[in-house]
Amino acid sequence: MVKPIGLIAGKGLLPVILSRNLRLRGFAVVAITFDRESEQKMLPEATQTHCMDVGQASNIIKTFKKAGVKDIALAGKVDKRILFNNPQLDAKALSIIGELQAKNDDSLLLAIVNAFEKEGFTILSQVELFRDLVPTVGVLSKRTPDDRERKDIDFGMKMAKGIASLDIGQTAIVYDKAVIAVEAIEGTDEAIERAGRVVKKGAIVCKVSKPNQDPRFDVPVIGVQTIDKMIESGATVIAIEANKTLIVNIMNTVAKADEKFISIIAI
Repeated sequence: MVKPIGLIAGKGLLPVILSRNLRLRGFAVVAITFDRESEQKMLPEATQTHCMDVGQASNIIKTFKKAGVKDIALAGKVDKRILFNNPQLDAKALSIIGELQAKNDDSLLLAIVNAFEKEGFTILSQVELFRDLVPTVGVLSKRTPDDRERKDIDFGMKMAKGIASLDIGQTAIVYDKAVIAVEAIEGTDEAIERAGRVVKKGAIVCKVSKPNQDPRFDVPVIGVQTIDKMIESGATVIAIEANKTLIVNIMNTVAKADEKFISIIAI
């Protein structure tokens, strides 16, 4: 019998990449999506694809159990701002949300993971599942950061670690040792856009993992779309934390950065 793995499939390419890899390794993939665009991407990739409202926790659990799923992976972006847009929550989802002391990333995602584990599921590590997408220390791009940029990288990585330790976000955008923008619930791309309205050219994007990062969820991710936002906003360097950050479609991401002389460095 083929072993099924459940996949909570958010937006982006990560769920597609993971589903392909798992099926090549002989697993069946039971994917849950939360929007029609993601559903269309997953239909040819997963063994089963189900599109549901994000607040239908009981239905998600029931679907996984019916398919014989024991292990679940989380991949892709699920916009947490939906919590403030009057989502339709079932009794199970309401109980999860009701127990939260705060609606920050760690509290919410850990509560969801704990709820799945209480139902007998195991949540798999994103870092292990995407090991080939996690770069080690070094400059990945052709261009190396210059002296001014390296000083801002040192400053920016400390600032990013500071906001990450408070579970505000994982990204700080800096210029000339000043914080221009920080990521909150809106996500990295919108933080980069805001920074570009203040500094037209030369900002440094610094993205880190949280202290005691749970490898099962919310591992920092960048990709081609991140570089596109940097091009639009005039940012010239992105510094990421080595061994802890995923780069989606790494060859295309680096190639896009090289086209515009953007530097990518893993610290």
